Parts: sequence; C-alpha cells; structure tokens
Amino acid sequence: MKKLFLSIVTVFLTLFLIPNVLLAADNMVIIIIDGARYTETFGDSSCQFIPNMGRMARDGSIINSFYNDSTTYTSAAIPALWCGTWTERIDTVNSDGYSTQYAVKPTIFEYYRKQKNVSADSCFYVLKYINSLWLPSFDADYGPEYWPTMHSVGSTDTDVCDETRQIMAEKHPSFILIYLADVDSKGHSGNWDAYTGAIQIADSIVAVIWNDIQSNPYYKDHTNLFVTNDHGRHTTDFRGHGCGCDGCRHIMFLAIGPDIKKNFVSTQYRRIPDMAVTACHLLDVNPDKATGEVMTELLKINVFAPELITTNTNSFSIGPAYPNPFNSDMTIEYSLSRPGNINISIYNYLGQPVATLVHARHNSGKYQVKWNGICSSKKWVSSGIYICVMRCADRTQTYKLLFQK
Repeated sequence: MKKLFLSIVTVFLTLFLIPNVLLAADNMVIIIIDGARYTETFGDSSCQFIPNMGRMARDGSIINSFYNDSTTYTSAAIPALWCGTWTERIDTVNSDGYSTQYAVKPTIFEYYRKQKNVSADSCFYVLKYINSLWLPSFDADYGPEYWPTMHSVGSTDTDVCDETRQIMAEKHPSFILIYLADVDSKGHSGNWDAYTGAIQIADSIVAVIWNDIQSNPYYKDHTNLFVTNDHGRHTTDFRGHGCGCDGCRHIMFLAIGPDIKKNFVSTQYRRIPDMAVTACHLLDVNPDKATGEVMTELLKINVFAPELITTNTNSFSIGPAYPNPFNSDMTIEYSLSRPGNINISIYNYLGQPVATLVHARHNSGKYQVKWNGICSSKKWVSSGIYICVMRCADRTQTYKLLFQK
C-alpha cells in the first residue's frame, strides 16, 4: 500500500502541480531552414545532404509526419511558426520608411518576454539583413513592449551563423530563433547543386550551433534545440512551392536536448502550429492565443505523458466534448461501467487547477457535465488550451479543450 500511495502521489505531482519543475532546460534555440524539401532531409534515409543532423537525431527525436497544413508560402508559414496558430490575415504596416508585414497573433517572443518578465536581450531573432523586416504582433495584451531583439545582419546563412555564435558567446540569451533563408533562394534559382549545397551548409550550421551549445557552460545541459522548415518544394519541380502537394507540405522536424527523448522517431501527425506551442511548454510559458498542441511524444517528462497515466477504459471514459473549440457552454460526456467515486476538473496549460466540475459518487452509466469557461474564482478564463481530467480511484483520463473567447 505504501508503494502504491507513493506512486499515486508521484503521478499527481508530475501531472498536475509542478510539471515544468521537472524540465531540465531553461533555454531554447529554434532554427528555421526556409524551403528545404523533406525528400532532401530526413525523407532520405541516407541523410546524404544532412549528415550532421542525421547523427544528431540519434541523440534526439525526429517527426516523420510533420506538415505545413495550410499555406505553403513563407509569408504565412513563418508567422504560424512564431505564433503557434495560422492567422486569418497578415497585416501590413510602415516601419522605418518601408512597408512590411506583422503577425496578427502574439509570438513566442512575446509570450516568453511578458510571462517571464525578461529584457529584450534575453530573446533574440537572428537573420540576414532585410530592410523590410517582418515584425511580431501589435496584440493589445502583448505587442512591441515584448518583442525580441531583432538582429538582422549579413547576406548569407553563414553570416547569420557567425552573428548567432557571437551573440550566444557575449550575451547568453535564453531564447534564440534563427532564420536561414539560403536554401529557398537557391531552390528558386533552379540550380540543383546550389540548392542541395545550401542544405548542406544549413546542416553544418545546425551542427556548429549545437556544438557551441554543448561547449558553453551556460547552455550545456540546459538547452533544447528545434530545427524545422516553413514549407517544402513541389514534388515534381524543386524550383517552386506554394501548392498543396506532399512536396510542399511535408517538412522536417528535429528536436534535441535534455528534455527530448533520444533516438526516437515519431510517426504521429504533427503540424506547424505545434512547434511554437511545444517550445512554449519547454520555456514554461502559456501561449494563450495559440491553437497548436504540445508534442508530448517527444518529451522525456511532460505534463500529460501517456506513460505516466494508468488508464482503464473498461471502467470509465471521458469525451467527446462539444463544441470544441468553444466560447460559452461546452458539453463534456463521460461514462462509467461500474459505480465509483469520480472527480472531473479543468487544468490550464501549465497544469494549474482552474475549476472542478464533478466530485461525487456515480452509478454505472453515461453522463454529461457542462463548462462555460468560468474558473473557480467566477471569472472568465483566458483563451487557450485546457485539459479536462477525469479521475476514478488511482486511474486518470484526459481530454483537450480549446477555449476561444
């Protein structure tokens, strides 16, 4: 009984009270390689153009079904990678005399800086020189006050690498997003050797950045790294992109770091918005206006890790819930095959309790409970992802909810 009690307590603490205390890393580096087609990256089992990332994958995780599931152009996909959601529009604004675009929804940068209360020097966006630099959001709850330091210098991916290394060595930012543009531009040139050569350069840059992380005491054992693309290229013509073919949609995803499983290949379907939401999870912030999901299958320890949950689908179940997403009343269905004491509660993205919906003994049967987006303090919750948790004895089941007010 003592061992069972300790096991239950451990699971409860891990799942619901202090999930992110268990995360090892405080820092995050994200590298976006613009326009690399999956068939030239992890879609090639030999990894001939990405030998470094191929080796790194043995110490990390890859997703072989990671997709751009919407618009396969950079102008839409980069904001989705920043924001954890596909936006209904990308607005324009005049900045420093140039017409440019900005994200409509808050970005990872803004979530991180506001919720962690850190300066712009703790959060960098590094890319080559662009006079009409795309901007984060002007969202009323976030906005320019929480933008990152935007370091736009140089003309090649190699320049971007050199600038990043210097920033890491001198300023030690805890969150860095690096944008490598050369693969896409070389692809549009129509020169196959130039295109694949740019992929090899990007691959070497990923290795250099990871080696710097491993050799710097500030970052070593405290940094997770993501590498992905915004879109691929046409299946039959590498020179272009922008349609819904598999070549344009299927992209790579590599994760490595102290919180990432080693030598793991996920076959679960994932999409661009999931990247930002997972990064926010590892940074211990809540992307309350995002719509992606945490890619829990990649993580060693996480708030909703299936291996930590003991379930018995023969005794009870939860779901479906509808409408989902919702903005007022949601109906949550649940059932028991035999009598039992149950608790159904809502937790936010960080595993903090929000509301208790049911705490009673039920006979066997099918039931419903409603949640209107009101928390225990009688206030509306913020828009975002919530988890409905049903517990019966020592068993637990969960169901994801999306509230959009």
